[in-house]
Amino acid sequence: MKRILSYLLAVLFITVIVTSCQQEENLNQISDTDIQAAENETEMESILEDVDDITFYSLLSATNSRVAEDQDSPLRCAEVTHDHENKTIIIDFGDGCEDRRGRVRKGIIMITYTDHRFIPGAVQIITFNEFYIDGKKIEGLRTRENISESIEDPLKYRITLTNGKVTWEDGSFATREAEWVRTRIRAANPINDQIINEGNASGITRRDQNYTVEITKPIVWKRGCLPALRIFVPVAGIKVKTLGDRVITIDFGDGECDNLYTVTKDGVTVEREFKRNRH
Repeated sequence: MKRILSYLLAVLFITVIVTSCQQEENLNQISDTDIQAAENETEMESILEDVDDITFYSLLSATNSRVAEDQDSPLRCAEVTHDHENKTIIIDFGDGCEDRRGRVRKGIIMITYTDHRFIPGAVQIITFNEFYIDGKKIEGLRTRENISESIEDPLKYRITLTNGKVTWEDGSFATREAEWVRTRIRAANPINDQIINEGNASGITRRDQNYTVEITKPIVWKRGCLPALRIFVPVAGIKVKTLGDRVITIDFGDGECDNLYTVTKDGVTVEREFKRNRH
């Protein structure tokens, strides 16, 4: 009887130890669902930044036709049609073309504008026609208004996204409504420009859950990191994504040119590397 009791006590002790270790391990992990939520947010950030980059270069090409031929230009493999009289630009990537970073775009982006991009008060409206980036379909209406105080100041835009939607190749999609302020610190060569985004967004995730996103520390892009190094995410800044009672913090670092970012939830932090899924 004593041997049986000793055996039972030993089993109970081992069970308690294993359970405690599992609970401790769980406390030091972030669920796959939360990781995916952060990865999807990072991917949307990368895709929408690419759209703004295309818009900037398209407007720049209106006064400098050589811009589209630059090896780092996202327009290098697109057909750009500029109707100066009606102030419209059509960027057609055809059935798909690949840029220097290996990013594949296809379909059409259409831009209408009221004035030169540097002029305070100028507005650009961007729409899409079967436009894809790396196999993901982009939809929505983007409005950019120049809110700079003068042409000597850094370019500053108020950007709103209405009915935004990104559809992945498996048919799942996420929606977005957003408003943010985008400041472009210009360099002599646009490839060295620095871009700073502030603002917030909301929508529905690929898992059909409402979310909000707030930029709590300005998101920074360094264009010089993008081409040769194939950097697809910001180099600095912090976002907080809220999904119901779940709060996830995404930190892009302190300025280093890399595809790394950290995800934090309930005091637990893990490092991730953005890996672009090519079509």
